[in-house]
Amino acid sequence: MDNEEVKNEAVVEQNESKQEDAKKEGISFESQSELDRFMDKRLSKAIETARSKWEEEAKEREDKAKKLARMTEADRIKAEQAERDKELSKREQELKRLEYSIQAKSTLTEAGLPNDDELVSLILSDDVETTNNNINYLKGVIADSVNKRVDELSKQKTPNASSTKLSGAVSIAELAQKNRVIK
Repeated sequence: MDNEEVKNEAVVEQNESKQEDAKKEGISFESQSELDRFMDKRLSKAIETARSKWEEEAKEREDKAKKLARMTEADRIKAEQAERDKELSKREQELKRLEYSIQAKSTLTEAGLPNDDELVSLILSDDVETTNNNINYLKGVIADSVNKRVDELSKQKTPNASSTKLSGAVSIAELAQKNRVIK
């Protein structure tokens, strides 16, 4: 294949990819130009979002650098230490949360409950005791709900007094009296 064919194949693959993306969103296009305009708009929006995010980060870095430049050496060292402490604290919290998550999954499994991530995120808190209380509460709520449903399904209607006699039939006492050999 020559360069021209490779380029044509690349363009065809891009167009097919664009069309598949549009189909996933439930959008159909009458022509290739409509699809191209749609994709250009999407790309422009994505680029603009990325650019604004980058500009914000650059502005923050610049402000931080200016602030550090105005500080004395001792203040700068204190600020950098505070920044490191803040990052370390944040990482510690993330590790604790991960540990709590693993413990919560284990506790849910022991309790016979599903341990998927959505359920864990609902019951997870910042300390083990609260997480365990949440699990116990969930376990109780589920048990109560199951018991109520079982009770509803197992209830039978009690027969009333008129249902002991069939319509047009005689009562058991009358049958016994009638069939008695010794009177």
